[in-house]
Amino acid sequence: MKITISEAEKNQPFLAIEGKIKTYEDFLEFKNSIEVVLEKNKNKSALFLFFIDTYPINSYAIGYLMKLKENDGIDLQLYTNNMKTLNLFKYLELDKKFQIIIKQTKDR
Repeated sequence: MKITISEAEKNQPFLAIEGKIKTYEDFLEFKNSIEVVLEKNKNKSALFLFFIDTYPINSYAIGYLMKLKENDGIDLQLYTNNMKTLNLFKYLELDKKFQIIIKQTKDR
């Protein structure tokens, strides 16, 4: 798994997550990357995540996203280039909660 951190519109934090979040170690890397970004951007209330070829996503990661949205009040904007990832969120009925959007990567 590869995680790239940058900024989106209005200097909001943007993370591109490329590859599977399958193991507990993958989840910890995912979580730690998000926590570093949130710590650096304490005054920001939005976070953009782009899941690139990220399937499967384990339940730890989905639960963590729920915690960020529901408990911490972080406005999560999720994007993916993978229909399986989109369908996973739809199957769990989380597609509207996270407003996940299908998007192609620039290099494809």
